[in-house]
Amino acid sequence: MSALVTLLATLCFAYAAGIFTVLSMIEKPIWPLLQDPADEHVRTATVRRIHAQLRELLPLLPPTMKTVMGAGAVLLATQAWLQAFDGITIATLAVFVLGMLYILRRLQPRIRAVAALDSAGDATRLRIATGELAALHRAGLAVAASVLALQIALVATI
Repeated sequence: MSALVTLLATLCFAYAAGIFTVLSMIEKPIWPLLQDPADEHVRTATVRRIHAQLRELLPLLPPTMKTVMGAGAVLLATQAWLQAFDGITIATLAVFVLGMLYILRRLQPRIRAVAALDSAGDATRLRIATGELAALHRAGLAVAASVLALQIALVATI
């Protein structure tokens, strides 16, 4: 049972890391906005295009990722319990919980900011909203990839 839970948790975070990687690749042309929303190297037309793409994904990805990350949370907690809260399961759970606290505190306002704007609207607001959501996707990738790496280390010990 413990091996199955560990495998399922690993698969959840592999899926999550994959989704966040795809989002990061979509957002790659606007990465400079993460540091400076006024960066002149990022064309406004590019911001508008990526904003439109993200808006199209809003009905699908947030519910999907909430389900995957929620299932991952249950599986990580179950894994820790089944393995008597040993060091690596506690470390994995801690990385996940701390990362999710950071993300969840910011998620809904950033999604709403992107959803509320028209892609043809004010360029400054588009740059800020799209850049802030992209930054959160990068944080999600960091959390999912970190948990995945810890899970792979755990799978290697089974």
